[in-house]
Amino acid sequence: MMNEQDIDIESQWDVFCEHVEKTKVVWLLASDDGGVASVSSSYDEQQDVLLLWHSQELAAAQCVGDWQGFEPVDMPLDEVIEDFAPQLMEDNVMVGINWDQQVCTELSAKSLINAFTD
Repeated sequence: MMNEQDIDIESQWDVFCEHVEKTKVVWLLASDDGGVASVSSSYDEQQDVLLLWHSQELAAAQCVGDWQGFEPVDMPLDEVIEDFAPQLMEDNVMVGINWDQQVCTELSAKSLINAFTD
């Protein structure tokens, strides 16, 4: 049985996929020194989660607080699928989509690849 948070997460994933499928771009936050925005998993403090957004506006809205010095950077979907996500898999890093300090869908990099290649 799904609860309200499950529905929010599923809806968030659907919106992310729909937008990325149209634009063929994902967004992340990067700093001048090459760092990217990530958090610890809500489920496992030892698990790193790289944050991705489907729009520049959503990513830019997070450039406050600890990420004040970060800027939204776009990455072509084909680069994500062919190069970036496989590296995340190798490094055992999850992805979190459309993070907004409240609800964030966390999934494996393999799931991200599968969503756009199946």
